[in-house]
Amino acid sequence: MKKPLLLLSMFTAVLVSQAQTVIFEDNFDSYTIDSGVSAQSLVWDTWDGTAGIDGLVSADFAFSGTNSAQINGTGTDLVLPIGPYTSGKYDLKFKMLLTTSGGYFNLLHDWTTTSTAYEWACDVFFGADGTVTWTTGFVNNGSSSVAFNEWFDVQVTADLDADMGYIYLNGVMINSWQWSLNNADGTAGQNVLAAADFYGTNDANGEGLYYIDDVQLVESTGVYTQELDAQLISVYPNPAQNQLTITLPSSTQVANVQICDVQGRVAFTGNINSIRQSLDISSLDAGVYAVRVNCGENTYAQKLIIE
Repeated sequence: MKKPLLLLSMFTAVLVSQAQTVIFEDNFDSYTIDSGVSAQSLVWDTWDGTAGIDGLVSADFAFSGTNSAQINGTGTDLVLPIGPYTSGKYDLKFKMLLTTSGGYFNLLHDWTTTSTAYEWACDVFFGADGTVTWTTGFVNNGSSSVAFNEWFDVQVTADLDADMGYIYLNGVMINSWQWSLNNADGTAGQNVLAAADFYGTNDANGEGLYYIDDVQLVESTGVYTQELDAQLISVYPNPAQNQLTITLPSSTQVANVQICDVQGRVAFTGNINSIRQSLDISSLDAGVYAVRVNCGENTYAQKLIIE
């Protein structure tokens, strides 16, 4: 019989200080070692629903407690079904430990164990040298890097209301893009969060080996860093053309502004030194962008359309 996980959506634990609700969390410590994760879980599954590709509960490494989930080779394909959600903002957070074999995971707009067609949101690859690359919006990007045999933080944020996605490593945003783009070809896709897939390959399509622990799904009203109160800051007009005006909470604020395209590339950067300032964005092509206003340790993020 499958064991129940720590499904906090039943109890709605609210973290008021960070405006977050933990929907799901699992550290694998309630499972039997050397047995399958999905075989012992009411939530985890495998790519096609069969036991032969289950992730293994391991005591080799653990960030907290004694156990983690081992993702070992292309015969392992462990899936965390999510939602599916069509609105709201969600953070998938987990600890990851990488070996010299590399690793890989993805998030999906659409997934079931019986599907024959899927729609990917993003793919993140880890190389045998620790290099991290990613594909979002059907565009290959990178690179960052991580150390071997050390736990590091991974977070993917799906802001379905703004139709934006963000990837973080150790608290640093490494990519942002239009979430709904179909990652298979870059065309318009579904603005949905449906699953996370932990598959035992690497950036060279070889045999990967890595571990995950302390997996959390959090419904969040903010970006990863502390979000400024949306009532105290405004970005307009939206859609915009040649000018963008930003209003800050007070005249003492000094802010940095970044506008990134759907592939996460910085298309514009500038500083604001007054309570209200207009920016010349006439050099930007028409399209969908993410505008980020950084005031000290606080960050405000919003989807921006330029016509």
